[in-house]
Amino acid sequence: MPGHEGGRWDVGTKDDAVYLERVSESDERLFDDLLAADEARELSGLLTKYADKLDKSKDAGKSKDSDKSEDSGKSDDSDKSEDSDESDKSDDSDKSEDSDKADDSDESDESEDGDEQEKSS
Repeated sequence: MPGHEGGRWDVGTKDDAVYLERVSESDERLFDDLLAADEARELSGLLTKYADKLDKSKDAGKSKDSDKSEDSGKSDDSDKSEDSDESDKSDDSDKSEDSDKADDSDESDESEDGDEQEKSS
């Protein structure tokens, strides 16, 4: 998926749904959708989950880089094959957990702001 640097996400409520829109730097609408409250919560959980995974992989990458300088005699090939097997297993198990997250969310977080939109970059 190509990056959309400099664009923004517009989020708000519209017609009893959560409105989600991606707008480019030149104000061109790239994407828009209306989500039911449960769908929005599920999407939020998935976005958080994958953002956390990305942060963890960046942190792990930094520690591996420092380990490589100390352990220059070890083979990187064996590490790569183990990592790919583990990531495949974790992705499969994560898929079943994703659908459960929406059911577990607290509905008291809902906002009654009408049709106001929140903009973020």
